[in-house]
Amino acid sequence: MALIPKENLDLNYLFHFYIQYGEMLAFEYCQGTKQQSYNSKLVKILPITLPPLPEQRAIARVLSTWDEGISKTQALITQKELRKKWLMQQLLTGKKRLKGFGGEWREVKFGTFLKESRITGNTGNLSKKITVKLYGKGVFAKDEKTIGSENTQYFIRKKGQLIYSKLDFLNGAFGIIPDELNNYESTLDLPCFDIEESKINKDFLLSFVAREDFYKKYDDGAIGGRKAKRIQVKEFLSIKPVIPSLTEQTAIAQVLQAADKEISLLKAKAEKLKEQKKGLMQVLLTGRVRMKG
Repeated sequence: MALIPKENLDLNYLFHFYIQYGEMLAFEYCQGTKQQSYNSKLVKILPITLPPLPEQRAIARVLSTWDEGISKTQALITQKELRKKWLMQQLLTGKKRLKGFGGEWREVKFGTFLKESRITGNTGNLSKKITVKLYGKGVFAKDEKTIGSENTQYFIRKKGQLIYSKLDFLNGAFGIIPDELNNYESTLDLPCFDIEESKINKDFLLSFVAREDFYKKYDDGAIGGRKAKRIQVKEFLSIKPVIPSLTEQTAIAQVLQAADKEISLLKAKAEKLKEQKKGLMQVLLTGRVRMKG
């Protein structure tokens, strides 16, 4: 059902008002009633703070300006993320070379520069646990609502180690243990590896393994059923990636890190714009700050 604004109501103002306060007003109105959903019928009877029409239009223009800024920033984030994905596809496979680099890339086993770490830690009821997110999204402390099992053995993980999930290898669950999670623990389902940094740049390595073109190739080699396929440590260490020299690895990693920083800054800008808009809505839509028409 379409809502038709009356002569003293600006539709854009109404839109912004109900974005900010509609859900809260609906909740207050529905308490003790049979009303179950926030729909156009309910919108018609909810109260609204309504300044004069010229002021409504002025408020709507201001808030729409912030909407436009947020939309443009988010579009730019999408563009930069696609560009980074393209860079990864090109630079991490040697299809595109950075200026000043030449020569053939070489095939080397992961086991040449990675060694599994098995430092015995606590059992599940005492350990400080970590988890690794899908698609190379990082390593985080695990938020558990229940105490783990005292029958499950955990292993101590060190900052700078590579970690992956056996179960979610095929979904890009790779990460580097950050400094703040040093001495946290995981089971052998999330194996960790010391990295020989004289042979491989760890940032290059993470970008290399966390891209879809890499991990999806090993679907056939995974052990287990369709919903529980695992890549074991032995299989992982036997993989032979084709990689450039350490110097070129480092240069590629720096390019990708610069792209990540640019994306992070844009995301921070988008969040700041959203907070600014929220603050404006709180003062303009309540009449705490008035505007001229």
